[in-house]
Amino acid sequence: MVFVFSLLLLFAGLGYLLYLNVTFPGLVPSYGGGERVTLSKAENYTFQIPWLAYTRLHLALQTNDTVKLYVDSEYMCDCTSYDFVVEPGEQVLILLKSDAPVSGMFTAWQEIPFEKQVLALTLVIIGLLGIGIKITGKLR
Repeated sequence: MVFVFSLLLLFAGLGYLLYLNVTFPGLVPSYGGGERVTLSKAENYTFQIPWLAYTRLHLALQTNDTVKLYVDSEYMCDCTSYDFVVEPGEQVLILLKSDAPVSGMFTAWQEIPFEKQVLALTLVIIGLLGIGIKITGKLR
């Protein structure tokens, strides 16, 4: 019974680690893995989006033409790509401006919280210890 429980803990920990490293970074609340950007004449060649970070949030902007980038009304640069980080609990308002039609994409991914990594590794370690104890008990 201890062996089966240890195996379950081991596989639960490994599954959680896999989820944290593959799926979790792209699950940005309210946004998914990113947002499409379209600056058209109908919107006066502007695009505005607020980003709220529950965990440390990485944003990467890619556009097919140069845009003026503003973060919280502060001019940042004229660019076609830009990477920045939003700290946990912060909200930023991003404004893009252009003189011509532009399309692009914001790609977002969040950092894995340390406590979630510790939990997953703890499950793996406890599972391995239980299996080790069971195996060494049979050898005696």
